[in-house]
Amino acid sequence: MLMQIRDKATGVFAYIIVILIAIPFAFWGIQEYFTGPSDQNVAEVNGEELVKRAFDAQLQDRRSYLRSLYGTQAEENFGENDSKLKQEVLDYMIGNILINNEVSNAGYRTTDSRLFERISTVPQFQRNGRFDKQLYENFLAAQQRSPAEFESQMRNEDNVNQFQGSIIFSSFLPTRDKQQFAKLNKQKRDFDYFLITIDSQDIEVSDQEISDYYEANKESFQTPAQVKLEYLEIDQNKIADALEFSEDELMAVYEQDKSQFQTQELRKAKHILFKLPQDASEEEIDVALSKGQAALERLSSGEDFSDLAVELSEDQFSSNNGGDLGYLGRNDIDNPEFIQKLFSMNLGDTSHAIQTSLGVQIIQLDEITEPEQRSFEEARSYIDNSLRGDLAQEEFVKQAELLQELSYENEDSLEVPAEALGVEVQTTDWVSSQSAEGIGSFPKVITAAFSEDVLDNRFNSELLELSDGNVAVVRVAEFKEPQTQPLEEVSSVIRQIISFETANKQVAEAGNEAVKNLQSNATQAEAIASDMNVKLETSGALLRDDDSVPGEILDYAFTMRAPSEAQPIVDGLQLNNGDYAVVVLKEVQTPEDDAVVGQSEWISLQSNYGQREREATLNALRETADVRVYPENL
Repeated sequence: MLMQIRDKATGVFAYIIVILIAIPFAFWGIQEYFTGPSDQNVAEVNGEELVKRAFDAQLQDRRSYLRSLYGTQAEENFGENDSKLKQEVLDYMIGNILINNEVSNAGYRTTDSRLFERISTVPQFQRNGRFDKQLYENFLAAQQRSPAEFESQMRNEDNVNQFQGSIIFSSFLPTRDKQQFAKLNKQKRDFDYFLITIDSQDIEVSDQEISDYYEANKESFQTPAQVKLEYLEIDQNKIADALEFSEDELMAVYEQDKSQFQTQELRKAKHILFKLPQDASEEEIDVALSKGQAALERLSSGEDFSDLAVELSEDQFSSNNGGDLGYLGRNDIDNPEFIQKLFSMNLGDTSHAIQTSLGVQIIQLDEITEPEQRSFEEARSYIDNSLRGDLAQEEFVKQAELLQELSYENEDSLEVPAEALGVEVQTTDWVSSQSAEGIGSFPKVITAAFSEDVLDNRFNSELLELSDGNVAVVRVAEFKEPQTQPLEEVSSVIRQIISFETANKQVAEAGNEAVKNLQSNATQAEAIASDMNVKLETSGALLRDDDSVPGEILDYAFTMRAPSEAQPIVDGLQLNNGDYAVVVLKEVQTPEDDAVVGQSEWISLQSNYGQREREATLNALRETADVRVYPENL
């Protein structure tokens, strides 16, 4: 179908197609063109939509992280169509939604003092080791984010950490399990061992063996297909960097609406909470309201609000601090009834008992911090960065649309779109699917470069979104077919392969034979080792974290079944380096019931157990949630 369109897309027909393609850009912008309809979901969690755009962004971040760890191997193991990686990312995002919902329902809150403590310790916001407000605001402005948005995210992260920490650090192990762990942790094992080694360099490999191996495995000695690419790239960040604004232009934006450069009004409040489930019955609501009314009567009689909060409030975090919620802005928490009431009260007022999304709350307003007008000098960087971001996005969309249109109309060259955009066509060195740098490191580029249209037909690629605000069109300038390397170039490699495989085989045969002989008479270990010109090593009784013997051998010794008093247990394993270890386990020493675990060991164990509790909690949340997944949209 696409081939027929390309063959016939000339004249008026071509322009009709281009106009049809341009319509999505006009209505939704280029980002919508890439991601599809905004309502396309990959999952729904209790009615909350998880859109594909957010999923794709998280997946891209995950792949970038894996590339930083594994380099080119990341594409082999975690490519574009890796369903396992996609499922892991989806499960992670679903888990985040479930945890955030639980945190919100449980009423976790972060005080302003704790929030400031977290923000002030971020190195990017410090100058000479101290928090710098201007640096903080400039940093956020450069990312086109407001302080309120960032602080809301930080509050949410801290709330989630509180929730997860309450699970991890409140988990415990039964005494019996602690004792069992202590006994196993302090168990000692007494064993002897010897190593059978064969140096692969001592293995003679004939030319005929090398030739036969080469003929049988020619496909393993092919160079990958390679291409040289021409490309045009549009980067929104580079567009933004090139923009300049005069002082008059910046001042005009400031004067146009000074109110947007005010700090937000903050209100410091206390509360008493009587919790209600989301599906509370009328009877449960009446009970909570009755509790609230009783609390109000006690307040009217002169009792202290903070003392009552400690006694009555079911918000376990704020109640310990007299119900103190700290300073709150209008957008800091998702509790509309609470916020509406709080910001309608006068200083010193105490509300009646109101029903909110958390339950029944009584609010006391302790302090009001009025908004402050920021000066032009204070707002200048924010205005400059905001203008750059807005205008750069507009220009980016225009240039991307133009690149899409002209690279399609001129399918066999990038010169016309390059001239229209006022940029030069860039070129790469040879790149392959196995190793690439620069623009060739993007999986979408490699996939397009080796596609039928681009590689075989030498057409321009479609517009490729490399990352948010970064697109490109590529075409193949040169192609190099896979080539089988000549025997003389790979003979040394083949010689090493054969000699290593042969040595490993001989070592395994010798080791298995030694184990077989010793299993019938373990007392001959020293004699057999001597016959093989190797030394029998006596370890003595060792703990499982001892470093006096190779780790592989020690770990294996602790997996062997316990010997009887009359007969040691003999077994062997081939080590990662090819050597073979013959192990004679003579004794297992397990301490009595009074074994104890050291403080650091216990902290590690408790943490691991806590993490399992967290995973169990998350699994329970998912089992009771309404989770719908749409795999066709992944």
